Amino acid sequence: MKSGKWAKASAVIAVLGMLSAACGSSSKKSNSASGGTSTTAKALTGSAANGTPGDVIPKASGQKFGQDASNKTLFNGAGGFKLDLSKCPADFNNTQGITDSEVRLFTSIPKAGPFAGFGLLGDGIQSYFNMVNDQGGIGGRKIVLDVKDDGYQPAKTKTNVDEALGTNKYAAMPMLLGTPNNLAVWDELNKECMPELLAATGAPQWGDVENHPWTTGMQLDYFTEAKLWAEFLKQKFPKGAKVAMITFNSDFGNSYVKGFKAATKGSNITIAGNFPHDPAAPNIDNQYTSAAATNADVILLNTSGVYCTQGMADIEKGSWHPTVVMSGTCGSLGQFFKPLIDQGLTGKDTFLIQNFKDVNDASVQNDPIVKAYKAEMTKEGLDATKTTYFTGWIFGWFMTEFLNEAASYNGGLNRANIMLAARSPCRPTRC
Repeated sequence: MKSGKWAKASAVIAVLGMLSAACGSSSKKSNSASGGTSTTAKALTGSAANGTPGDVIPKASGQKFGQDASNKTLFNGAGGFKLDLSKCPADFNNTQGITDSEVRLFTSIPKAGPFAGFGLLGDGIQSYFNMVNDQGGIGGRKIVLDVKDDGYQPAKTKTNVDEALGTNKYAAMPMLLGTPNNLAVWDELNKECMPELLAATGAPQWGDVENHPWTTGMQLDYFTEAKLWAEFLKQKFPKGAKVAMITFNSDFGNSYVKGFKAATKGSNITIAGNFPHDPAAPNIDNQYTSAAATNADVILLNTSGVYCTQGMADIEKGSWHPTVVMSGTCGSLGQFFKPLIDQGLTGKDTFLIQNFKDVNDASVQNDPIVKAYKAEMTKEGLDATKTTYFTGWIFGWFMTEFLNEAASYNGGLNRANIMLAARSPCRPTRC
């Protein structure tokens, strides 16, 4: 176990697992789960888990990705991944959204409602793109991002995406947030051959390469996260434990339930009750009361947004004091724990999985990406301690890496090559 600390807040966050990046770096190319490192802001690449570059997959000599030399509609990627543009709509434009001066992207995220705090992701990714653009962009092209608010309402997400598709001006759609929101649009986006990259959700569906080749996920999936919780609880309670759940009633929250049930089947970990809440509920007080009545040893908060803070507060103020295990989507200290601290509470005995750098942790202050982040935040007048901004930076880092790598493929920077790059586990000269 490794502890993340926010000393002034006295909030206790135990890290149940740490995911490191599988891929290495060069001055331009790599894929990492947590941002990257380098000596300059212009080349922030590499493994953020340990700050060192490294390659994991040997490259076949002479292999080159991108447009097939003998079939202009076929694009070849790493691991045998292929895209056949003849299967796209007749009016598909492979360079849509890409000009000599810009690459235009679109995303839909909540800026209002119980998930409004995630709106900071949009400012964070834009901040990273601002830094990249100041350094010359992608081969002289500036990254332009258009953002619309959907209030975490899947129907509004679909409206936003449909309107964006109708403009015919976007190259890709990164960082669409929410499991039900992405599910509302991914069939259509794949039918339109629109790169839907870095879906901001850990639902396990995003690995459906065969049926949805134009969609990729990003973070640890909720099913696996719940399995890690189960392993942690088996060690913490070797004689067994009763577990209650408060669950966001959507594919997002229910992924945790399914994963946890699968991981505890046949064990001495039992489920005392699952109490779902409506996605638009004003609070989860009733669910807390029902969960507390079980007197369970553990409470799983399979939720996000304001409900993370509400759940921790209800538990700490009440007479029932179970071990709290909470969704990793609640990991922002500024967004979820600071409001708790403002109430005079601590978040004591709360555990979650943290697989991104905490830019407020004293141990990472000399990391190049953290220095660059704080410098850019100061430049833009944003509060660097709000870690959701940094999560946006991680999305921006990934997207920039995809664009740089795609530009090196046969055929140059185009939408098919961006999709190939998003699915590549390594850079084309070393894979």
